[in-house]
Amino acid sequence: MDDLNVNIDGSIVLDRDVRFFGSIAGSLTVPAGRRFELHGSIGHDLIVEKGAAAIVCGTIQGNLINKGGDVLLSGSAGEIQDLDPARPIRRQA
Repeated sequence: MDDLNVNIDGSIVLDRDVRFFGSIAGSLTVPAGRRFELHGSIGHDLIVEKGAAAIVCGTIQGNLINKGGDVLLSGSAGEIQDLDPARPIRRQA
């Protein structure tokens, strides 16, 4: 897993496993087979595809959209959308 501490002006789709400490102005998509840890902020949505994994310790100003991935939320998100009832987002205080 790579550690990144950068500011991204736009939206991205992950091409590798990332532990992220910076900010993303747009949305971020975690595709199947990728792992993502958010310790920074996302200005729009975080989309987690089926077969992907995400740990959210930071802030999502838009929606956290889980399409069937493995998601742990201990940070904050504007709205939560669980689209696969078999793989709900887990919350940790």
